[in-house]
Amino acid sequence: MTSETGGARRTWKAQERRQRGYTILELMMTIAVIAVIAGFAVPSFLSTMNANRIVTDNNELISTLAFARSEAIKRGQRVTLCPTADQAACATTGGWEQGWMAFLDPSGFGTVDAGEEVLRVWDGLEGTTVRAAGSFSTWVSFVGSGETRATPNNADSFYVCGSDGDTATARTINVGLLGHPSTQKGAAACP
Repeated sequence: MTSETGGARRTWKAQERRQRGYTILELMMTIAVIAVIAGFAVPSFLSTMNANRIVTDNNELISTLAFARSEAIKRGQRVTLCPTADQAACATTGGWEQGWMAFLDPSGFGTVDAGEEVLRVWDGLEGTTVRAAGSFSTWVSFVGSGETRATPNNADSFYVCGSDGDTATARTINVGLLGHPSTQKGAAACP
């Protein structure tokens, strides 16, 4: 008993038209919900990325210290690490994040002198800063016994900090007299 009167057909056509898509109000509400969720997720994601970058760069420096120490013991010679901007000479300004190098340093001056072999060069870091406290600011050496040598102290620390300068998420690498690096969460200061 379907009758196709003009009024019934119009009502059905009107419903069909209304049910074909989303209304502008529904689209605006969906976009608003997505914006709120993204507003909470993005800062959390960025802080997680920053924390992972700090840990990665911290581990890179720890492995560098272990490399230099093991090379000094293996070769029975002094091996020095220093920051470098040009990957050929030790830098006298700037931090360790610009890159660093390991070289045989029989003279013990903490600079690459003529005839001294460069063992390895590391590229600079992006998004983190690495500063050394006092003695290690320009170089650190390991002698054949694996002990550290630097002036004026033979033990000191590195601070690996994120671009935000937050000391709570930073890492501190302590290098003792015997040359063993250890790491801890947090730093005394970040630039």
